[in-house]
Amino acid sequence: MTVNGKSDRGQSQHADSTTVSKSRIDGAQRKGGAHVPTLSLDRVVTRQPGASSLTPNYVAPMGKTTTANSVIAFIDARRPGLKLGKKQLLLYFAQGHHLARRGDPLFAEPMYATDHGISVDDVPGGPAPQIDSEAIANTIGYVLIRYSALSPADLRTLIQASEPWRLARKNTDEPRIEWMWLTDWFRRPDETDDPDDERPNRAERVEAETHLASQGGH
Repeated sequence: MTVNGKSDRGQSQHADSTTVSKSRIDGAQRKGGAHVPTLSLDRVVTRQPGASSLTPNYVAPMGKTTTANSVIAFIDARRPGLKLGKKQLLLYFAQGHHLARRGDPLFAEPMYATDHGISVDDVPGGPAPQIDSEAIANTIGYVLIRYSALSPADLRTLIQASEPWRLARKNTDEPRIEWMWLTDWFRRPDETDDPDDERPNRAERVEAETHLASQGGH
């Protein structure tokens, strides 16, 4: 099952699917009180033609991980009432931030770039074991604080402006979003220490996580 329909996978890329409002990307925008982050689009990564077809299939990670459906269940518990489409878009940010911070994926299922954002294998409806990892819970909690106030349209804009999504869309046969692309994107300086970004920076994030840990994660 998919985000906005798995049928998007492998379709030809339309020009309007990659058109991103400059007012949303260059500088911060407030919409309904939500802060939309500044994104840097200067860095371009080139790939050899056909190279994506040689990339290995996803392999379940050896470290502590969970399932995408478990992440959605956790979001339901912390932010009840969010629509499924928005929760699925939040998976992109949860996976990216966890890879950047921990070095291991948050969930094992692959993500694919589609015309409408992303799709994730087996979402929704698959097994959803309860999350019992503090590190995983902290990542999801941080993503909810940072992104849950944004509209689905703004979340989709951020995803489609990001380098991992754009790289994946170059491979129309299997537009899989690679973990290493997410890691690099969410570790870039513009993401971690933007002085114009009013959201928590790395130091503030560590402080917040320490506080959450002292409160038993609540």
